[in-house]
Amino acid sequence: MTLRIFSIQHDRQGLSEVERISAGLDGLAARLRAHDGVNGVVLLGTCNRVELLLDTEGDIPNTYLRGCINESFATAPAWDLFLGEAALGHVFRVAAGLDSMVIGEREIAGQLRRALADAQHDGHASLPLMIAVEEALKTSRRVANETKLEGAGRSLVGTGLDLISLPDWSRSRVLIVGTGSYAGAVVAALRSRGVNDIGVHSSSGRGSDFARSHRTRSVDSLADGLEYADLVVTCRGLGCHVIGHRDITRPIRLLDLSLKRDVDPLVSKVPGVTLVDLATIQAELGTGIAEDTRKAQAIVNEGIADALTRLRARIVDPAVVGLREAMMALVEDEVSRLPNRALTHDDAALALRRLATRLLHIPSTRAKLAAERGRTDEYLHAMAELYGIGDEPDIDPNDLEEQTCPVTHLKVCDLEEMPSSRQAM
Repeated sequence: MTLRIFSIQHDRQGLSEVERISAGLDGLAARLRAHDGVNGVVLLGTCNRVELLLDTEGDIPNTYLRGCINESFATAPAWDLFLGEAALGHVFRVAAGLDSMVIGEREIAGQLRRALADAQHDGHASLPLMIAVEEALKTSRRVANETKLEGAGRSLVGTGLDLISLPDWSRSRVLIVGTGSYAGAVVAALRSRGVNDIGVHSSSGRGSDFARSHRTRSVDSLADGLEYADLVVTCRGLGCHVIGHRDITRPIRLLDLSLKRDVDPLVSKVPGVTLVDLATIQAELGTGIAEDTRKAQAIVNEGIADALTRLRARIVDPAVVGLREAMMALVEDEVSRLPNRALTHDDAALALRRLATRLLHIPSTRAKLAAERGRTDEYLHAMAELYGIGDEPDIDPNDLEEQTCPVTHLKVCDLEEMPSSRQAM
């Protein structure tokens, strides 16, 4: 199993690219799942990111998968690709909100949970993908419970507004530019300060819907909004400046909440302008968020280690199942050879010796071949791993009675209670 993630992210490719890719996702998961070697697909699409989680066979070229994905788009996206443990780490960071526009936000965990449920409903989810996502969601809950990052977005917005320090909030006119993750928190924070006149501008066309759902008003023209507002709060994060120094013609206050600046820093040179950005806010907040972020990353690292342990254990399941089926077939064959009469001690001893001889036939033959091919050390290592032969045992042999098979979950003593497929006569 190889975990691969093809990713488009708000802070890497921009929100406009996320929006373009999101429009071409219909049916993509089903088409990918139909390819040989693609064992599972989970598709996460939000307003801030698109993540294609694939459980694949290791020999499928990345270029082949990328080509299959890009057939859904007129212009090929610039996918970021994460492989193996890096892909697992990416899932955990996304679920914990560490890669979100608002660090630590919990909405992404719910969206990932729904994406997994959809994949399970459609028959696209494989067991390794379910383990990876479920462990990531469990870790995200730990991050929420053991750190204060969930409230970091509200803290950033509140601190930013405190630094703006308008003389009379109740009479102030505020323009919000963008409808990203911070926009809802901005509206709530402004209302808590008594602001009633709130306009929203969005070049993507989402402004009207946002205005209706948040009981604000939509502003079609950014230029008109800049002329009208006492305070402008930006939260677009498209990677380019939406407000330049030539757009500002009078004293005004601006609060830029974007990871990638929406407001050109030269605006701060315009006389009478106050500009507060994320760097200013984080300096004011001190080390609190940074410390919580480090703690969250430590929790994520623990979760990744636990998930890797579970995934590695599942890799051997088919081999364990095959081994058990092969051994039980030999047992059933020996049972069928038993005489149709009351069994004697000699009958049982003969059957057990014959079974032991058959069980040892392949390992004994392979030992000879290994010696002839100069692979004696490999063979002895395998014998030590499988049977403890040649190694100091890690556990007391008596404890084996209490050990359970990872596939059947049976103990040795449970076998005594299982009915035989053929009653001795």
